[in-house]
Amino acid sequence: MPIIRRFEQNKQSLEEFYKELIPKSDAQIGDAGTLMLKVLKSINKMFKKTVLYGLTSHASLLIFNNDFEDSDYYIVINAFKSGYYDEYRIEYVIPENDRPWEGATINGSSTALEEFEKMVIISMYNSRGWKDNSELEKLYHG
Repeated sequence: MPIIRRFEQNKQSLEEFYKELIPKSDAQIGDAGTLMLKVLKSINKMFKKTVLYGLTSHASLLIFNNDFEDSDYYIVINAFKSGYYDEYRIEYVIPENDRPWEGATINGSSTALEEFEKMVIISMYNSRGWKDNSELEKLYHG
């Protein structure tokens, strides 16, 4: 599976975690689980060979390019479903040589999963966390 949970949280899969964030039908809260499950499915469909490592922080999914302790994340994903709209949000870290200050990021959002898939590919490419990855190169230039 291309996206897996990092070792710090490996007692539960990402899918199991986000299933718990789907509210019961009588709940009066927004749904942070359903769209995140769609995001995971989409990433697994796009990437057959490239392994991405996820760490959850509340409902956010931090994406890493490795499973090593003390490594930095490159991307943060959030998705939320309310009674009125679906929203996919993404943020990526600007590479050190390009950023105007420490910790600078670029973020965006979409209400369409297909557009968001493109944003994931662009974020992975532009963050330079997956340099020289042929699968990503093909998706980015394809």
